[in-house]
Amino acid sequence: MKKLINLITGIIAGIFPLVVAGIFSVFIYNELQNVFGIIIGVLLALTAIWIGIQIFKKIQQNGIVDFMAVVTASSDLDNLEPSANSNTKKRTAKELAELNHKNENIFKEGTLKIFGDWHGEPYQNSLKIMRIDYNEELKQMEIQFSENTRIVIDEPDQILESPSVLKILSAKNIKLEFQHIKNGSTEEASYFKNYKVVNNRVQTESNLDWIKHKIDTAIGQDALIIFN
Repeated sequence: MKKLINLITGIIAGIFPLVVAGIFSVFIYNELQNVFGIIIGVLLALTAIWIGIQIFKKIQQNGIVDFMAVVTASSDLDNLEPSANSNTKKRTAKELAELNHKNENIFKEGTLKIFGDWHGEPYQNSLKIMRIDYNEELKQMEIQFSENTRIVIDEPDQILESPSVLKILSAKNIKLEFQHIKNGSTEEASYFKNYKVVNNRVQTESNLDWIKHKIDTAIGQDALIIFN
């Protein structure tokens, strides 16, 4: 059902830029009824088709809800100070690790999303947090999950924790390590995806070999969100 919804909404959203381009092309051609008006109209149509294809692909990959959340989200909301009676708590990396060691952290498990890139299907691949450690000298956090999965986060900053979401707004580098069946084999092997912020862009690398997976990231996305 979810795939059908994504398909329908993806088609509708993908066609919208072409409709807008068509309207502008009509106005332009009314003013320039010559070869230049035609060329401009064609260029607008080609650009709209490319944008529509990208929108369609994005919705098929992440879902319409996540796509709309990215489009309409305001980064200012992430920096609001939680109220005293709020379920959302602002943490430091050291504090979050200490709470975990005492089993007092309020967020326990969920699906990973790193700089906008999901680990598995959106909202589906839930992992339990086993342990959180923080090295003050290296400014490095390590979160160990179930299913032989872990992430190492360099310089995590602005951490928000609630019963349903754990969010780290910024980080210098995040490395995801996990186990998966090797391509053409029944044995598991170690794989990784690395996300590094360089010159206000997210550079990625991976050793995935069982699927052609585009690591879809954006610097405007939160460094790490784990959804319950």
